[in-house]
Amino acid sequence: MKKTSNSYSMSSWNSSSVAEALSVMIQKEQTVYRISDYFHQPSSSSSVASPSLRAVDEDVRTTMVDWCYSFIDACKFERESVAMAMEMVDRFLSKSSKAEAVLCDRMEFQLLTMTSLYVTTKTHGKTSLGIDCISTICQNLYTDDEIVAMELTLLNELEWRITPPTCVQMAQHILSLIAAHDVTFDKTTWNFILDEIKFQAEHAVRDYNFVTQRPSTLAIAAMLNALEQLDKKKCCSICRALVSIMNDEFDSIEIILDMKRRLFSLVYGHKAEAEDESCREVDALLCI
Repeated sequence: MKKTSNSYSMSSWNSSSVAEALSVMIQKEQTVYRISDYFHQPSSSSSVASPSLRAVDEDVRTTMVDWCYSFIDACKFERESVAMAMEMVDRFLSKSSKAEAVLCDRMEFQLLTMTSLYVTTKTHGKTSLGIDCISTICQNLYTDDEIVAMELTLLNELEWRITPPTCVQMAQHILSLIAAHDVTFDKTTWNFILDEIKFQAEHAVRDYNFVTQRPSTLAIAAMLNALEQLDKKKCCSICRALVSIMNDEFDSIEIILDMKRRLFSLVYGHKAEAEDESCREVDALLCI
């Protein structure tokens, strides 16, 4: 990213490479990294326990996510590590034949989550957690052998696909493409939009209702909510550029706008009604 007169521009970037990378991420999110509704999906298998008999539910998942964020903050790791770890947890529970055993045992669910966080920091972080650290923070509830066994199970069940495209990563690519369409971002605006997207994305990680949503859809939805907080001229300029880069690889405008409102309500709650006017302006602009 080139900085010119305290602004961010794509003039020196190869926008076609960014577009190609984004297209690959979109393909991945719809295929190998797709997640289904594992808490509510019907199954004819007699081995699947009734949801009422499971020890793990949406609230348990949220509690574990909150713990992960607290732990990551204490260790000064990147907060996006939690999003990547929970993506692996959700995909494992969505696809693995071993998922039901985990859903029926909170200890196993905790082990799965901690192991996913361990794998994420090891493969994506500048520094990583050690197995001994995992054992310590879990108060030695799990042996090193149990953690290693869960790691192998996780990796094998996910076929070693452990680089999921995240909402924030997609947002960065989309913003870069917008900048290539003669939209100049000053540093403050660029950072504000990304910070708002990260903030909303973390709320989405906590809420199971967003688990099955495509990261690209969440990225655009969060971006639109952030844009509504800018002045009208800048908001309209960025929205028009956004529309120009969206093709049929993305979800429809209707789906994105629905996700935008759901995400706004989740994050800002009682403020939603007060923002109706600006919401309508952005919605109308995108539907042109």
